[in-house]
Amino acid sequence: MAYTAALQELAAIATNDRATPSIVYRSLLRGIREGLMVPGAKLPNERELAQQLKTSRTAVRSALAMMERQGLVHRRVGSGTFLADDARDIFSRMDQTNAANHDAVPSFAEIVEGRLLFEPAMMRLVVTRVDDGEIAEMRRILEEILSAHCWEDFKESIYALHRQMFASTKNKFLMQIMNSILGDRQAVQFDGRDTDKPAPEPVRKQTHKDLQLIVNAIAARDAARAEELVSDHLMRTFATINIWQ
Repeated sequence: MAYTAALQELAAIATNDRATPSIVYRSLLRGIREGLMVPGAKLPNERELAQQLKTSRTAVRSALAMMERQGLVHRRVGSGTFLADDARDIFSRMDQTNAANHDAVPSFAEIVEGRLLFEPAMMRLVVTRVDDGEIAEMRRILEEILSAHCWEDFKESIYALHRQMFASTKNKFLMQIMNSILGDRQAVQFDGRDTDKPAPEPVRKQTHKDLQLIVNAIAARDAARAEELVSDHLMRTFATINIWQ
């Protein structure tokens, strides 16, 4: 089956959905998961993708740029954009969350959607106010993510890192927000099942790698880079929520 024809089988983005890069990214990930996007094959151009997914070229362009930074696609000048040969392996290493809706606390999707509105921009405050001791603490927590004994410890360590980033703003209001987020996630055990079982090593390694890039940007006081990486991280997280459903 031709690659373009296969892509047309992807569920188009509903007209009442907000056409964000994260939604486009999610649709393309589904294509990888379902075998409709063949590793190594050329993708349609931005205009064709926008038409097939019923969204804007801007959203498609942003999603493809994010996928390129993650190594899922490669762009060749004069030739086009190609799905990476190891795209399915990269997809399998993502921390994919099956999250339910909750009456008492916000759902994980609602939390990530809200964080996307302000957390990337918050990095400019972090890089201005962070001190060397806080960066050292971030690096220590990174190692805990990598060596977490079980899934729940893995999630706790991820949130501990984000909590340290929020604390580095020296802004009590922002710290209060993260404490509330963490409390809500802990209340539902991070939507986890069998939380005492180990988190897969490939997932721990990929998460460590992604978050280490953010910490490195903070340590370099590179606000623009940190903002971009946090935006990518949250968009990927949002795109993979309940992706198996």
